[in-house]
Amino acid sequence: MSIEFQDGSGRKVSIDKFFDNIRDKEVELAKTHLEQRARDAACALIDPETGKHAVVFVRPNGETQLVMSTKGSPVFARELERRLGVEKGVIRSMMDGPEAKTPIVYLAHGSPDHKTLARPFAERLMQNGMEVWLEAWEIGSGDSVRQKMDQGLGDCTHFIVLLTPTSIGRPWVETEIDVGFCERLRAIPSSSGCGLALA
Repeated sequence: MSIEFQDGSGRKVSIDKFFDNIRDKEVELAKTHLEQRARDAACALIDPETGKHAVVFVRPNGETQLVMSTKGSPVFARELERRLGVEKGVIRSMMDGPEAKTPIVYLAHGSPDHKTLARPFAERLMQNGMEVWLEAWEIGSGDSVRQKMDQGLGDCTHFIVLLTPTSIGRPWVETEIDVGFCERLRAIPSSSGCGLALA
C-alpha cells in the first residue's frame, strides 16, 4: 500500500512539500488572526492626546513575524500594547522621536501584480523605514473598499502607482489614480510626493 500526497490543486507532491504547505497555511492564518486582533483592539481605543481613533499598521516581517506601528501617540501605543498583552515598545508610535517623520506610502496596483511585484516592493520600502498602505493588508472582509481607500489616501504622505501591462486599464486602478491625484493635489503639502512606477 502506498500513500499519495496532493496539494490544494490536486497535483502530486512530496511528503515534505505537503507538510510545508500545511505549515505555510497555518502561519498565514495565525498572522491574519493577529492582525485582526490588533485592529479590533485599536478600533476600541481613542488616543488620549488627540481624542481620535489612531491608524495602526500591522505588517509582515519575514515569513513568521509581524511588525506593528501607529500614527497615534506614544500613550496610545502603550495602551494598545497593554490590551494585546505584548511587551512595552513592541508597537512603535510614529509621533515619537525620529519616527515622527516616517513616510507613509499608498501603493496602488493591479491584483495580478500583488504577489510578484506589489508585496515585494512594499516589503522593500518597509525595510527602508517606510510604512506602506497595501490593499491586501488594510481591507478585510466586510470593510467598505472605498472608505478604506479614502482613509489610506488621507493618511499617506506619498502615492505610488505600479503601472504594468496587467494594471493599465483596470477600472479599480484608474479609480485609485483619479482619487489619489485629487487627494494629493488638495491635501498634501508640497514637500510630499506622488509618482508613477512603470514595470
